[in-house]
Amino acid sequence: MEWKQRVQPEIYEEFISYGYRPLTATALCRAGIDDFAKAKEYLENEEILNPALIRNIGTATDVIWKHVYEGDLICVFGDYDADGITASAIMFLALRRLGAKVKVRLPDRIEEGYGISKKAILEQSELGSKLFITVDNGVRAIEETEYAKSLGCDVVILDHHEPGDELPKPDALIDLHIPGETYPYTELTGSGLAWKVAHFMLEQVGEHDYALSLADLAAIGTIGDVAPLHGENRAIVKRAIKQMRQPLYERVGVRALVRETAHITAEDIAFRVAPCLNAPGRLSSGGAALPLILLIEDDPRTAFQLARRVNEENERRKALQASCYGEIRAQAEQRIAQGEKVLIILSETAPSGIAGLLAGNLKEEFNRPAIVFCPKQDLSGNVNWTGSARSIDAFHMLNAIEQCSEYLLRYGGHKLAAGLTIESNLEKLDAFRKAMNSVAENMTEEDMSKKQFWDLDFSQDEIDDDLYLEMDALEPFGAEAPKPILRVRAKLNDDGYSYMGADSQHLKLHTDRFDMVGFSLAEKYIGMELPNEVVAYGNLSVNSYRGTCTKQISLVDFEPA
Repeated sequence: MEWKQRVQPEIYEEFISYGYRPLTATALCRAGIDDFAKAKEYLENEEILNPALIRNIGTATDVIWKHVYEGDLICVFGDYDADGITASAIMFLALRRLGAKVKVRLPDRIEEGYGISKKAILEQSELGSKLFITVDNGVRAIEETEYAKSLGCDVVILDHHEPGDELPKPDALIDLHIPGETYPYTELTGSGLAWKVAHFMLEQVGEHDYALSLADLAAIGTIGDVAPLHGENRAIVKRAIKQMRQPLYERVGVRALVRETAHITAEDIAFRVAPCLNAPGRLSSGGAALPLILLIEDDPRTAFQLARRVNEENERRKALQASCYGEIRAQAEQRIAQGEKVLIILSETAPSGIAGLLAGNLKEEFNRPAIVFCPKQDLSGNVNWTGSARSIDAFHMLNAIEQCSEYLLRYGGHKLAAGLTIESNLEKLDAFRKAMNSVAENMTEEDMSKKQFWDLDFSQDEIDDDLYLEMDALEPFGAEAPKPILRVRAKLNDDGYSYMGADSQHLKLHTDRFDMVGFSLAEKYIGMELPNEVVAYGNLSVNSYRGTCTKQISLVDFEPA
């Protein structure tokens, strides 16, 4: 891996002259901040915008209130990922607080796929639902909305995905991406939008504090959906992290998931909480219901048991992902040797719920576009191959797929990720593979070479408490707000090193001032003959466990000094 120093933009020196320390100035530049007014807002703003500014929010909530007052059963229809689950939990808890008769229905990732379906609408209508509220889906559900209306049900759609050329016709529709929207911030996720609507309704009955207490769920969904941490998204997450660090934080389900972590960060949510919420739905039919129940549970002992089950599912997902990746990795290497630039792999043993994770593994290791297909049976009993795609900046995945769409049954996505389905036919898959690689023929080896950039150079003695306090003040870090990468020349102490993990594949290097932790780097360290002095590349982190906070550097890579 080649490491270079990142070239700072001109505004960096202006930030330094203004009085910002190098770490803060770098974090601002990495987040795309290019003037002082934006810097001040980025660092200090915790303003939550007035939900009344959202177009159609009055119409939507009037429809909901009508069914609350009439005592009708309301069905909240969500999604099986972290954003959809938290959005569903927010709407359920808010409506229950308002006295509504409410239930949640999540789609089955394995058997049903994304979004509300006619099957689910009929099922819930027959169970007595008079109003459907979709969260994190629905803006393209034209036929499904019409079907629900034909059964005498009302429909309110709350979605954050890009709309199509034609819009559905529910009783009320809110999607901040529809042209003409009046709300000043359009990057809210499904959970963020659900929270705004819930907030609006709770404020109408004086439940201000309860409305704000639901911000933690919106933050988990925002981070889980890898939404940009700027504007109101950033304000939501900053407020939520403060809330979650309180000793009396009351969301017992989340507390059970992070019970050893007192000083929670956005990274803890991204790498510990969100994967746990996602895992059950990836592996089991109806699995997404388990994390949903965990989030709305009030009893700590029950929450502890549910959290244990959710964690077990996530560990099972990790093991299955590692096993399946081991099976497809050799196939990927073979195809690269044959000159293929876009990796298109069929994994006949992997569940479809982890196809995207496997594609992400391939993209990260080989730094080239990757699509992984897995067998999946639809509601009619037909087996097709459903795939997930992940791409690099040099290759627009959706545009490429559109050029090869003649081989596909359906597809959708954006530049860096997509979902697609093809017939279970090896000849058709091979034709699609050849067509995609033809589209990618202008992609160069330079485009696919893996480069890493470091931002700031520090000596070992400069990694002090003030630097960690400065880093904590810059929270949250995440999408479009990355942590600066430090280069640190470090000399190990007498303890030297230790290995972690069930297979001792992870590395911990010990210095007199801090530890350095590197996942899957033990083999590299051994191969370099256990150097006592290294040049480390990584970022500052704090390991919070059972009330003890340990300062460390999370290694991305290292070299012998």
